[in-house]
Amino acid sequence: MASPALKRCVLGAIILCALWLVSSRGPPRSSLGFAALAPQNFSSSFISEMPSPIVPATPYTAAVVYLLTTLPDRRPKDSIFRSLSLLQKNVPWRYEWPILLFHAGPYDTDVGQAAFLDKLRITAAANNLTAQDTETLLKRIEFIHVGHTLPQGIPADPKEYKPVWLDMWPGYHHMCAFYSYKIFSHPRVKDLTFYFRLDDDSFIREPVCFDPIEYLHAAKKSFAFRAEGTDWQGVTAGMWPFVSNYAVRYPEVEDRLRGNHWPWAPKRFWPNYGQGLGFPGFGGNFEVVRIARFQTPEVKAFFHELQSDQTRFYHIRWSASFLPWGDFDLFFLGHAPVRKATVYVFLNVTEEVHYMGEVEYGHKKKNYPGRGCTPLP
Repeated sequence: MASPALKRCVLGAIILCALWLVSSRGPPRSSLGFAALAPQNFSSSFISEMPSPIVPATPYTAAVVYLLTTLPDRRPKDSIFRSLSLLQKNVPWRYEWPILLFHAGPYDTDVGQAAFLDKLRITAAANNLTAQDTETLLKRIEFIHVGHTLPQGIPADPKEYKPVWLDMWPGYHHMCAFYSYKIFSHPRVKDLTFYFRLDDDSFIREPVCFDPIEYLHAAKKSFAFRAEGTDWQGVTAGMWPFVSNYAVRYPEVEDRLRGNHWPWAPKRFWPNYGQGLGFPGFGGNFEVVRIARFQTPEVKAFFHELQSDQTRFYHIRWSASFLPWGDFDLFFLGHAPVRKATVYVFLNVTEEVHYMGEVEYGHKKKNYPGRGCTPLP
C-alpha cells in the first residue's frame, strides 16, 4: 500500500502533465515567452461597435469645401491662404473636419502641395494663429484633383461658341455645373452628412459663437446661406419658364412652392414668361448643406432634367457668386439661382432653411456685418 507521500508525488506529476498538455495546445508564444495575439476578426459585432482609439465616433460626418481651380493652367488667388487662416481662427470647431481643396491640376505633385502648405503656414502666422492651430489647419487640408471637360458639341473657342458670359470662359461655367449638381455625386462628398462651402475669397472676418456645421446638425436644418438677391436676367434666361413648367407637370411641386411662398414673376402663364427679368438666388460663396436632402430620387430627377440641356450652364450660364459692383453686389449666375430653385422646390423652407446672419462675413471687398449670435448649448 502506497504511503501518503507517494500518493502526493503521483498526483502532482499528473497535474503537471495536464498543465503541459494544455499549454502545448494553447496560443503560440512570442520570442519573449508571452502568448502571441491571435488574428482578430474585425467584422465581428464586438469590434465594429468599439469606438476608434484615433478618430472618435461622431454623430455625423462633414467637410469644408473649396473649388480652387477648374482649368489645369490656373492657380487660385493668394486670398485662399487668408480665407483658410481666418476659417481656422474664427470658427469654434466642434470637430476638426477635413478641408477639401478641389483643383484641376496645380497640386497633383508633392512639390506643389508642399509649396501651398508652406505659404499657408506663413499666412497663418501673419493672421495670429498659434503654432498649434496652424499645425491643426495644415493637417486638415486634403488636395483632390477634379477634372472638368466641356460637354459634347460645345466648342472650346468662345469666339465660335459665343457664350452669353464670355469672361472666365470656361472655368466659371465648369464651377456653375459642379456646384449646381455634380458635387452631390462626387466620391469624396456623396457619403458625408454635411459640407460647408466657401470661395477662395471668402472670409470669416470675426470670431463666430458656433460652428456652422454643428449648428445645422443641432437645429436639424438642411441648408444655410449668408446672402441672397436677384441674378442678372442675361444669365438666367429661361429659368422662370423652366421652374414653372416643372411645377405644372408635378402638382406636389406646385403645392410645395406655394407653401414656401415662392416669389413667382408676374404674368406667369403669359407668352415669354419671365423674359427680361432677373431670377432670385442665394449667394453661392457661403452655404452649409445637408447632402442627403439633395440626393433623393426626386432631386436627382430634377438635376437630370437640368443637365439634359448643357447650354443652360455653358451658353446662358445657369447656375451665383457675388461680384462687387459699386456699393452693392451684382449677381451673376454661378449656381445660386439653381440652388434657390432646388431648395424651394424640394425643401420645407420654414423648417429646413436658415439665414446664417450671425456670421461676420466678407466676400471679395464686400463685408456683411454679423448680427447677434447665440452659442449652441
